[in-house]
Amino acid sequence: MMKRRWNRMTWLTAMLIVAMMLASACANNSNSSEEQGGKENNAPAGEKKVLKVAFFQGGFGDAWFKELKQQFEAKHDNVTVELEGDPGIMEKMGARFESGANLPDVAFLTNTHWQMWAAQGFLADLTDLYEGTDSDGVTIKDSLNEAARQYAIYKDKAYIIPWSDGYLGLAYNKGMFEENGWEVPKTWSEFAELTEKIKEKGIAPIVYPGKVIGYWDFVVKPMMVQAGGFQYLNELVNMDTPEVFQDPARLAALEQFEQLFQKDWMLKGSEALNHTEAQMEFVNGKAAMIPNGNWLENEMKASTPEGFRMAMMPVPAVGGAKEENIFFSLVGDITVVPAKSKEQELAKAFIAFASSQEMNRKFTELTGNFRPFNYSLEGVEVSEFTQSVMDIMQNNKAFTFNSNNPLFAKMQLYPSGDAYGNIAFGAKTAEQQFQDDYAFAKDKWEAYKKEVGME
Repeated sequence: MMKRRWNRMTWLTAMLIVAMMLASACANNSNSSEEQGGKENNAPAGEKKVLKVAFFQGGFGDAWFKELKQQFEAKHDNVTVELEGDPGIMEKMGARFESGANLPDVAFLTNTHWQMWAAQGFLADLTDLYEGTDSDGVTIKDSLNEAARQYAIYKDKAYIIPWSDGYLGLAYNKGMFEENGWEVPKTWSEFAELTEKIKEKGIAPIVYPGKVIGYWDFVVKPMMVQAGGFQYLNELVNMDTPEVFQDPARLAALEQFEQLFQKDWMLKGSEALNHTEAQMEFVNGKAAMIPNGNWLENEMKASTPEGFRMAMMPVPAVGGAKEENIFFSLVGDITVVPAKSKEQELAKAFIAFASSQEMNRKFTELTGNFRPFNYSLEGVEVSEFTQSVMDIMQNNKAFTFNSNNPLFAKMQLYPSGDAYGNIAFGAKTAEQQFQDDYAFAKDKWEAYKKEVGME
């Protein structure tokens, strides 16, 4: 009897030990499986992580970032994504980088002089992310379009991942054009004829935001490339000599800009408008055209009257243009990881996830805008306005004014001061601005090179 009892107890004990060993093995296999192919947990089990994501909250809105947050958290059990959307983030980020205080882990910013930040050591090196694979198994380098791929590199390293693309130029009231039988002008001589027809109807040809006068970049820069061609564009962004400021293509573009104001083509009072106010005048039919970008429709969605139809047009070609069929690409908005951020590896995982086909398509679906990656839009419904942007981008050669030379960032396109304001408000003629820019560049050339660390 004792023997049988002993055998039974021995057997039960042995079975209990085996069960415990199997449970332990299952747990280990489960952890291994999760690391290799299940949840993408960058945080150790039980350790909670907070990923701080800052972004410029403007024309793209915040819907895509909220979608990113939701889907990334779903794939990372222990991660909480904190979003910081701020229309004024660009004015604040420089100081935050310099102080190292209140830094996000990831920042989606508009076009900046990031090369200066990289040279000062403020940005993390993202070369491993740039050359690594995204969640689709494709390297980010290979999935970026050519303009974005070139823009990401500074001194043979990737410090940024470009995050938006699109078109900068002229938007027009498509309904108004069709009602009046007006053709979209292809040249500035055709444009001049059109403006007279518009004025005969008691409508201003153009409204612009005088308080944010940099919007004229969207028209003048294309004219500069039309006049000088891609050869001059390359010389300008490489900025090897101050002589780039003496090229006649610059003068041709500034003189054409000057004519816009000399011929009374602007809505009266435009000089006092900010960008939202100018856009309101446009959607309310007070002007036929406005310098703007492909975010316009989304940015004005809540304020656009029912039935209003808008589209984008290519910037009309200047006389004697070396390049006519071009478009000003929006590539230039950047994603960065601060060098002193707390969650750098998690930040890189977030950027890789944001660069996937799924999230690129979602960006276009939610914003009507584009990312600088090669991805299919098949099945994504787009508006008439967005289709006009797509048509321009697909049928013309892209250019950007992006430069990896910190001297370009320091010197700027108009080194002697605000060319558009000076010319628009009569402080200088186009010729005076042209000559002053050259004189200033020659005078400051060596000092600026030292200041940006080039000597």
